[in-house]
Amino acid sequence: MVDFPVSLDSLKLVSLTSSLVFFMHLLLLQPGELNPEKVTVVGPADPILALIGEEVEFSCHLWPYLDAQHMEIRWFRSHTSDVVHLYREQQELLGRQMEAFRNRTKLVKDDIADGSVALQLHSIVPSDEGMYGCRFLSDNFSGEAVWELEVAGQGSEPHLSLEGSKEGGIQLKLRSSGWYPKPKAQWRNHQGQCLPPEFEAIVQDSQGLFSLETSVIVREGALSNVSLSIQNLLLGQKKEYVVQIADVFLPGASRWKSAFVGTMAMLPPLLAVLVALALGLLQKQRRRQEKLKKQAEKRQGKLTAELEKLQTELDWRRAEGQAEHFILASHPPGIGIQAASNSTTQNA
Repeated sequence: MVDFPVSLDSLKLVSLTSSLVFFMHLLLLQPGELNPEKVTVVGPADPILALIGEEVEFSCHLWPYLDAQHMEIRWFRSHTSDVVHLYREQQELLGRQMEAFRNRTKLVKDDIADGSVALQLHSIVPSDEGMYGCRFLSDNFSGEAVWELEVAGQGSEPHLSLEGSKEGGIQLKLRSSGWYPKPKAQWRNHQGQCLPPEFEAIVQDSQGLFSLETSVIVREGALSNVSLSIQNLLLGQKKEYVVQIADVFLPGASRWKSAFVGTMAMLPPLLAVLVALALGLLQKQRRRQEKLKKQAEKRQGKLTAELEKLQTELDWRRAEGQAEHFILASHPPGIGIQAASNSTTQNA
C-alpha cells in the first residue's frame, strides 16, 4: 500500500474545484441558458371537444421551461397567417385577429415566466371546428404545436305535435333544432321495432346548426307506446322520447278528436304526453261507464220482466178473488153452495 501525502492546501483546492463545477452545472440548468435546439412546444395531445355556446381552453407551454415573456406567442387556424390571438412585445395585438374571433378570446399568462400560457375561446360555434396551433418565436428560438378542435351541439328539447288522421292512422310529428353535426333519428314501436318515417328533413341554418323534422303514422288500434331517439354521433349520446298514443286519437274513435289534435300541436312535449295519457284514462273510464250502463240496463230488463210476471199473477189472483166474493155475496150466511143447489132442486 502506497501512502500519498495529503496537505490541507490540496484539500482546499479540491473543494474549490468541486464547488466551481457544481456552480457551473447550476448555471447550465437555468431556463434562460438552455439550448434552444432542445426546447419544444407542447400543446394538447388529443383532439379537443367543445359544445356549442360554451367555452374551450387551449394550453401551450415550453419544455423544458423557458421564460416566454419577451417572446412572440401566436395562436392560429391551420396557417400561421390566420391569427386567432397574438402576443408580442409583452402586449396583446387584438387588431391582428381574424374577424371571427374578435371579442371572443382571452389570454391567460399568469405562468408566462415559466413558458406556460393558455387561450380561452368563448361562445363556440360550428365554424370554430378545425385545426389550431400555437407558435413561440424569439431571436434564437421558434417552435409550434398543432391540434384539432371538434364541435358538437346537443340540440333543443323537441316540439311534439299530433297532426291529424292520415292513411288510416294518426300522424305524429317531432321538430328539434340546434344539432351539430347532423343528427340521426329513429322511430320505434312499443315492441322496439323500427318504424320507417313518413317524412324526414334535416336542414342546416346560417349558423351551421342542424334542424330536424320527422313524422310517423301510428296505426295501432289500442294504447301503444311510440319512441323516437335522436343521436349525436360525435358525442356518442342519444336522447330518447316516449309518447303514449291513446286510441281516442285514432280514426273513428271520437267525434271530438279533431278538436284535441289542434290543441296538442300547441303544447310542449311533456304536457302533450300527459294530455294523451289523461285522454286515454278518460276513454277507459268512458268504456267502463258504458259497460256498467249496459249491465244496469240488462238488470233493469230482468226486473221489468219479473214485475210483469208478478203483475200478471196478481191480476189473476184478483180476478179469482172477485169471483169467489160474488158467489159468497149471492147466498145467505150459513148456507153453503151445495145446500143452495139442493134447495133449488126441491123447489123444482
